[in-house]
Amino acid sequence: MQWNHGRRKRLCDLSRVWIQSLQLVSCKHNLLLRLEYWTGEEISMSKRRLAVTVILAVLLSQAGAEGYGERQLVVNIPAFTLCLYDDGVQIKSYPISIGTELNPSVLGETTIINKVVSPTYYPPKGAEPIPPGPENPVGTRWLGLGFAGYGIHGTNDPKSIGTAASSGCIRMQNGDIEELFPLVDVGTKVQLVYRTILMQEDPLLHTKTITVYPDVYKQGVSIAQLNEEITRLNWQGVFWPPLLTLLKSPTGQAHPLAWQWPLFLNGQATDLVAAEWNDAYYVPYDLPFDPRNPFALATVKWGEEYYLPLESYLKLTGLSYSKAQGQLNLHSPVAYLGEKSLGKALIFQNELYLSVACGTFQVIPAATQVVQLWGDIYGAAWTLVGRDTLGQIHLEWPEGSVSFSSW
Repeated sequence: MQWNHGRRKRLCDLSRVWIQSLQLVSCKHNLLLRLEYWTGEEISMSKRRLAVTVILAVLLSQAGAEGYGERQLVVNIPAFTLCLYDDGVQIKSYPISIGTELNPSVLGETTIINKVVSPTYYPPKGAEPIPPGPENPVGTRWLGLGFAGYGIHGTNDPKSIGTAASSGCIRMQNGDIEELFPLVDVGTKVQLVYRTILMQEDPLLHTKTITVYPDVYKQGVSIAQLNEEITRLNWQGVFWPPLLTLLKSPTGQAHPLAWQWPLFLNGQATDLVAAEWNDAYYVPYDLPFDPRNPFALATVKWGEEYYLPLESYLKLTGLSYSKAQGQLNLHSPVAYLGEKSLGKALIFQNELYLSVACGTFQVIPAATQVVQLWGDIYGAAWTLVGRDTLGQIHLEWPEGSVSFSSW
C-alpha cells in the first residue's frame, strides 16, 4: 500500500494527539490507563500495532519513574549510620564504618557517580590491584561518590562496622550494600552530615527523645547547640540537668526527655522544680548520699544534684502530693492529738517529727536530733508530747492528695 505525504502527515498528527492524550490520562488518573484504538482507513493494522507498542512503552517507562519518589542517602558520621530516604521518608537504615580521626570522612553533599558489582580494589601508591573475592577490602559492591576517591562499599572486615576504621570511605556489611545497591541509581543524592545531637518524636506515642552521639572528630558539642535545637522544635519546659549529663557522657542511645514541673509546698511556690522522666516524677533530694539508706539505689544524679523518685520521697518524708495546672504540689500532713492540731508533721526514718514553729510544746530534755525540711525545723514527736501520748497521734493529709505513708 502506498502512502502519500498527506496521509503520513495525518497519521503522525493522530499518533501525536493519541500519545499526548494517553500521557495526560496517565498523569491525571495515577496510571489508570485508557487505550483508544484508531480504526480509520488511513491506519493499517500493522501500523496500529506499532503505535500501541510505542504508547505502552512510553507509559511503562513513565510508570517505572513514578514507582518511587526521589531517593536520597544520608550518612550521619557520629551515629555510624547510613539511611535511605524515599520522598523524605526514611525507609532503610544501616550500620557503617567511617574514616578515622586522621583520615576523616568528607562532609557535604554529592551524588553517586558509578556503580560496580564485584569491584577490583586499586591500592594507593601503585600497589598490586586486588581482584574480587574474600580478600578484597571493598567487598562485593562499590557506589562511587562525587568526592574523588571516595565511595560507599562493602568490606572484608565485618568487625570494623560501627567503628572509625576506614581511610575516609563509608564501609557497609556486604549483605547490607548488596540490599542497598539496586535501590539507588547513578545520580542519587548523598549527604554526609555531622550531627551529634538527634531529637525525635514518636508519631504514635508522641514520646520525645534525645540521642547524643560521641564527638568522634572532636568538632565540639555545646549547650548552645542543644538549646538551638530545642528552640527550633519549640519544645518548652525541658528539664535540663539530664541533658547536661548526656553531653558529658554521650551514649549514642535514645533517651526520653525529662520535663520540669514547678514545685509547690503547702500551697507556696518554691525555687525548685521537679522532673517528669520516663513516666515517673523526681524531686530534689539534698540529704547526703548514704549507701546504707534504703532509698540509695533509687537516687538519680543529674548534673551535680541528686533526685529521688516521688514515691520514694513521699515514703521517706510522709508528705503527700497532688497535680494541678502544670504544678506538682507537696503537702505536709497535720498531726492531731484527739481533736487538737499539733501542726505540720514529718516522718523521717520511720520516726514521727513535729514542726516546732507553733511553739506550744514543752520540750522534754533529751538527747535527740532535729530535722530541717524546706526551711522548717522538726523535732522528734516523743520529745514534744511524751512517749505515753505518742500512740494517740494521728495524721491527716489534704483531701484529694496521694500519700504512701503507712503511719
